[in-house]
Amino acid sequence: MSQRVFVRFLSILLVSALVGCAPATYRGWSEGSQYFEPVKQPPKQQPKNSATPSDTATCSSEYRVRSGDTLSKIALSCNIALAALAKANNLHPPYTLYVNQRLTVPFSGARLPDHQLSSVSQSLPNPGFVWPVKKTLKYAFVEDRSGLNGLRIYANVGEAVYAMDDGEVVYAGNGIAQYGAMLIIKHDNDYLTVYAHNDTLQVVEGAHVTQKQLIATLGKTGQVMEPQLYVEARYRGRKVDIKPMLEPVMHQ
Repeated sequence: MSQRVFVRFLSILLVSALVGCAPATYRGWSEGSQYFEPVKQPPKQQPKNSATPSDTATCSSEYRVRSGDTLSKIALSCNIALAALAKANNLHPPYTLYVNQRLTVPFSGARLPDHQLSSVSQSLPNPGFVWPVKKTLKYAFVEDRSGLNGLRIYANVGEAVYAMDDGEVVYAGNGIAQYGAMLIIKHDNDYLTVYAHNDTLQVVEGAHVTQKQLIATLGKTGQVMEPQLYVEARYRGRKVDIKPMLEPVMHQ
């Protein structure tokens, strides 16, 4: 994926059906301009004998679109470049999808095998991140099915959340239901950091922030059962393991 892609960003992930609030250009993981198109209902004519992958096999070579999906969300969950997924399916902005539409997932050359992802994270440059909240709070590193860790921090609603490094806010909003109020910060070293489930956002898109600056307050927004902050790191658009990046600073 070209580094030029990251001069400015379109928002993912991670996806929205915001009404009356068009997404800003360049605030996502990869090329494109409109990732917030909702999935439309299928047309009347549908293929008859199409198999639906199970919830635990959503990243097989063929993916069947479900309600709430967007192309960027599918690319994110499968750890592949959105541009590669769009090209494999001859899709163009605004990447409109339909429920039950079948997509080809181009693993070859576009996605690293699961067993290689952790080792790739370990060989990345040190981003120099700091802990995003008070270090005394309860936390847990959580692995996805590729073995890559995100971070969950549990506390009362309103706990201060701080930027882990200097950067530019490339997304601030609640366009992805499962993540609630979320921030994405682009750093100068090709890293992105994601801060999800916030109660309030203290910065806006386009703002430049400094390391340890207050950016949000911890909350219970999105699809979670208790107040928490979810933090994820990405390098050149691909999710990487945040655990080795944050463990050294936990006791500083």
